[in-house]
Amino acid sequence: MTTPSPAADLAVAPPSWRSTRRARVGWYGYDWANSVFTTSVTSVFFGPYLTDAARAAAGPGGTVHPLGIGISAASYVPFVVGLSVFLQIFVLPTAAALTTRHDKGRLLGVLLLVGGGAATAMYTIGETDYLLGGGLFVLATIALGGSITVCNTYLPAIAPPERQDRTSAEASAAGFLSAGLILVVDLVVYNSHDRLGLTESEAVRIIMMTAGLWWLLFGALSVMLLRGYGAPATTPTARIGSYRLLGRALRDLQQHPAAAWFLVAFLLYFNGVQAVTGLVGTYAVEALELELDQVIVAVLVVQFAAVVGTAALGRVAERYGGRAVLIGSVLFWCAVIITGGALPAGSFGGFLALCISAGLVVGGVYALSRSVFIRLVPQDRVPEYVGIFETVNRCLGFLGPAAFGLVLQWTGSYRWAWLSILVFMVAGVVTLVAAPRPEVSNA
Repeated sequence: MTTPSPAADLAVAPPSWRSTRRARVGWYGYDWANSVFTTSVTSVFFGPYLTDAARAAAGPGGTVHPLGIGISAASYVPFVVGLSVFLQIFVLPTAAALTTRHDKGRLLGVLLLVGGGAATAMYTIGETDYLLGGGLFVLATIALGGSITVCNTYLPAIAPPERQDRTSAEASAAGFLSAGLILVVDLVVYNSHDRLGLTESEAVRIIMMTAGLWWLLFGALSVMLLRGYGAPATTPTARIGSYRLLGRALRDLQQHPAAAWFLVAFLLYFNGVQAVTGLVGTYAVEALELELDQVIVAVLVVQFAAVVGTAALGRVAERYGGRAVLIGSVLFWCAVIITGGALPAGSFGGFLALCISAGLVVGGVYALSRSVFIRLVPQDRVPEYVGIFETVNRCLGFLGPAAFGLVLQWTGSYRWAWLSILVFMVAGVVTLVAAPRPEVSNA
């Protein structure tokens, strides 16, 4: 007789906090594993390196021709990032649906190998290999999104409802800690490349390869620790195709008004968060006239502030409820944006204080959003709703940055563009407050 996994009886009884300790460590470990890629590669080193590679390969007029299409070398990286976001629309619902009929651990392992392998292979990107670099980044980013979608479906199986806010926040805190520690090492390697006998290009390639190896090593440990909690669903949804499953979940959201309202609120306020995190460096250089090394120091400080803030918000949410803490966090974000718009040029101290403040809530907003939403949907259909949540998160996150760009184009002012982000935050918090009361306690 086959022994059911702990997740198999989830609909009958919530998991015990003590009995799932090993699985929770594994779940935390996947954030620890992949966050280095997100920070060191995506946020700091990859964009400038690939832009230089595109410029080195450009023909007359500074254009490159990926797939025969002529584009500016300076625009190549934004197009690559946009492509990686767009393609996830096809991958994330599929990844979520596959968890209903295949072992989650195997799915997570495959996506880990693809993503971590692509990141490790970035060491091979030569100084003119812009096509190779773009392809590896798209592959790694798509696999990352798919793996996080699969990983999120474990939450109801490893933590009871009253502990899910804390569990989600502690996982995000582990990711920020890992990213911060490795970013310190990366900056030492990058700034000391001459003394280490490396060219600047070699140093960056080693940094990107290290992020991939880190992802592979600790991701493999996570998969091992999560073993036994990834049984496929035994419900009829296991026989439904991924997009039919997603479509059914979208239609059925009207039966869960608290979840539907929350998803709209998340779409709004998290677009604001993504606009800030993605464009704060550009804003600091262009509007506040700060040096790039000052911005990198601020990014590093954010990582460690986020460790403390995310863990603390998880504990507070465990006591007062995730929804209430989320409302407070988004209001705090509004204050951060207003303060940032009023900072005088050259104020590194003010910018650093602003980054520390933002760091205290940046991780908690996503972590609590994840756990609150999961508690608002039917627990026997978590994978399909997680697919919707991550599609909103990863595929519709361009709205805030796009609004920033449009306002900048219309006004020519980075400060007005920055303040435009406030519209998303205010709309999000108003939607949260106006939403029907959660359907379960402590949400």
